[in-house]
Amino acid sequence: MSALFFAILSIILPFVSTNVAMQGIQIHDSDAKLEAIKLEVVDSDLTIKTPMIKYRTANGNDFAVTIKKGKVVYMENDWQHEGTGSQPLVSDLVFGQTSLREIRAKFGFNGYVHKHHSYMKTKGELIMFNCFELSIPKDVVFVTITALPLDAEVTEETVANHLKLTALVLSDKKYLDEIWGSEKAYDATNPKVSL
Repeated sequence: MSALFFAILSIILPFVSTNVAMQGIQIHDSDAKLEAIKLEVVDSDLTIKTPMIKYRTANGNDFAVTIKKGKVVYMENDWQHEGTGSQPLVSDLVFGQTSLREIRAKFGFNGYVHKHHSYMKTKGELIMFNCFELSIPKDVVFVTITALPLDAEVTEETVANHLKLTALVLSDKKYLDEIWGSEKAYDATNPKVSL
């Protein structure tokens, strides 16, 4: 590599965000750091192999943290469908408003999906999971979870306009492969992204 390349890199790197966090917690942080969270605990199971704690955020949404071997490996921020809770804990996306089409436009591509966890149907909704690797020194994945009512009148061309953001995830890449499967389907391009 040339000296010019390293000079340019040394200028750019300080401006790349390495602090991607929810409630001040980052993926790979020690579970001891959770003690600093001063939110109401609404659910927890600390007896299993990968303990989970769910909090209620100040704007009424849920914030769940999963721990493995003393480290934070997965965090999820779920919208509770209240207008006051439209701002997620990370990113400038908006719960209930930002569409999958807008997410694709923001990042310039569709991300990737886990083949066995790309979508799910509940009694009333179709839910999609799109994954984006973050351009930070750790292997962290940003997941957008979008949903639309099953009775919505959409076409193949308009479905991405109607899938609206309902949750966001930050996860260790290896942990996500463990729980959702390692087989993936990628977009034509798959660059790392910044929030």
